[in-house]
Amino acid sequence: MPICIVILSSHLLFAEGVASRIREYLQNVEIEIVDPRQSDARAQITAARPSVVIWDDSDPGVSRHLSLSQLLRALPRCKVIRLDPQQEQIQVVTSEQRPAVQVSDLVEAITS
Repeated sequence: MPICIVILSSHLLFAEGVASRIREYLQNVEIEIVDPRQSDARAQITAARPSVVIWDDSDPGVSRHLSLSQLLRALPRCKVIRLDPQQEQIQVVTSEQRPAVQVSDLVEAITS
């Protein structure tokens, strides 16, 4: 089963470059580029059901048009990689959803 990756950026050259480099290293991969300025960007991402979203952290339009928390709520098992080409590091954001009815559920989430 191929790995599905969405690259979220309004900088097409940047996104195409990242996609090209990933394809050099991963053979079984499907990559979609989504422009966050598109009115249906969130729907495009959700429909792709990616296991990874590469978030162009240098593009202010990404966080202006999409919320990281909304994205993780829609795709709770998705890994979000915040990539800024000016930095020599990435930030990997993951999410886990658990039922929490009582304070003990919250305490367990904190301590586990």
